Amino acid sequence: MEIRVIAMPTETAMKVLETKSSPGYGHPAHTQLAKGHGPCRHCLRPFRVGEEMRTLFTFNPFYKLASIPAPGPVFIHAELCERFEEEAGYPAELVPYPVVLDGYDREQRLVVQRRAVAGEQEAAIAGLFEDASVRYVLVRDGEAGCFNFRVERMEGTDGGES
Repeated sequence: MEIRVIAMPTETAMKVLETKSSPGYGHPAHTQLAKGHGPCRHCLRPFRVGEEMRTLFTFNPFYKLASIPAPGPVFIHAELCERFEEEAGYPAELVPYPVVLDGYDREQRLVVQRRAVAGEQEAAIAGLFEDASVRYVLVRDGEAGCFNFRVERMEGTDGGES
């Protein structure tokens, strides 16, 4: 199954870096030297711990997707980076990191949740999409639990609309 990997929109990253605050919430954003691998929610590359600056802020992964907000902390590079290409498949640099996969239906109900370890992510996502009621999958960090990115079926693949 082909998937679309949806990173944070460039407009959101730019707004955070320009205003130094969380979009929609106004909470101050905080920039610091990377203490963990992340990833950056815009380019989806892991941070180089102790080398790169990253900006922490509150983000709602359901914005324009579902009616109930579920904000949480996320990081992006402190300088604008290139957004991850949606049709590039699962981010290769993130394969070594365990994740939690949350499959949601059209009503924003959690239908299924799975853990996936290094190398199992794509197969686990495909397994979640076997359930036709799963509209999208939120990929979360397997250790910290925070939102990383969203995955949708590629338009025209089985399982309903994307």
